[in-house]
Amino acid sequence: MNLPARALLRLRRDFFAWRYRHAARAILFTPPLARGDAPFTLLSMVQPRDLPSYLVALKSFARAANPQRVVVVCDPAMGDAERAIIKRHVAHAELRRADQFTHAEMPRGGTWERLCAISLHASEGYVVQLDADTATTGALPEVLAAIDVGSGFVIGEAPGQTCVTLDAASRHARPWLDDPGSPHVIAVAEVALPQVGLPAGRLYVRGCSGFCGFPRSERMHDELVDFSARMRRHIGTRWSDWGTEQVASNYLVANSACAAVLPFPKYATPDAADATTMFWHFIGPLRFLDGRYARVSRMLLPALGAAS
Repeated sequence: MNLPARALLRLRRDFFAWRYRHAARAILFTPPLARGDAPFTLLSMVQPRDLPSYLVALKSFARAANPQRVVVVCDPAMGDAERAIIKRHVAHAELRRADQFTHAEMPRGGTWERLCAISLHASEGYVVQLDADTATTGALPEVLAAIDVGSGFVIGEAPGQTCVTLDAASRHARPWLDDPGSPHVIAVAEVALPQVGLPAGRLYVRGCSGFCGFPRSERMHDELVDFSARMRRHIGTRWSDWGTEQVASNYLVANSACAAVLPFPKYATPDAADATTMFWHFIGPLRFLDGRYARVSRMLLPALGAAS
């Protein structure tokens, strides 16, 4: 892409980001979220700039799933003012510092503290990880069923996805290593999966850590530490690159009880969404390509209590 095209793309993104922020601020004037009665923990990691989008994600998801417990892992930049906003909207929210969730065998930063928090909270009960850049526009029976029976779930990237063997995951990722630049660390890690000495019979899924469910497990934290240590020994300092948390999350959810990939595109990114989509994940590269994020959020706001 040449310089003028990049500049135009940047202008478009800035414009649609501005439109989104203008629309999403209305969530700050909606009623507080009541404590739900569904027996699971909804966990998110939040930074200050994402507060409005997080509240849209949380309140729209809670309308469909009614979580009993809400945990927020606060980015180090989160100050008292931002914490007060969260507590005003979710009085029962449990606010945790990111530095409470570190381990010598795990990378620091990115979303690793979030995954560490999930692994620890899973010892107490079912945990759903929800990114701040998501929106729920309809019923989510697959999610409720997974929570009810204690099975894992993850949002996928194509129809008909399943959990696969480590060998199959490695073969699938290998062509990505042919990138003329430096291959992405996700590909490096996925290719290495069969070589790091993981227990026989382990599985993997090419999912997204932005939305997934983890059944109660007393072993999950130890498994996360072990997985991270093995990968670090095998691929070295690249294990600290952005993206490795997603590989670890995919591995953990694939090896949870009866794990499944949520139906696609009912649960999807905006580029793949259609009339059946009820859960939207506006991941970074697609978030502000157009005005859809703002439109979806604006559509939700009246049902969440925003003045029309």
